[in-house]
Amino acid sequence: MGQEVLVLNSDFEPLNVCHFRRALTMVYLGKADVLHENQNRVPTIEGDMVMPSVVKLRHHVRRPLPELKLSRRTVFARDGFTCQYCGLQSKDL
Repeated sequence: MGQEVLVLNSDFEPLNVCHFRRALTMVYLGKADVLHENQNRVPTIEGDMVMPSVVKLRHHVRRPLPELKLSRRTVFARDGFTCQYCGLQSKDL
């Protein structure tokens, strides 16, 4: 029973993949809704629950934007390895 579940943000942006026990806990506490289920069932105290494969969070989670590291290589990659003075395109600028 080592199944993984895809966790989506409230705007359907993929956040991460978690274990099905964590997903069941979020659904049981009302923090997430099940979007897709598997055929497998999980026994619980209140009865069998269908095992989710995709859950969506009810509240939006803000993720920090990845920081762009400014270096010579990233500037050349951004410009397509083209010299801004003469227009020469080469990997050895």
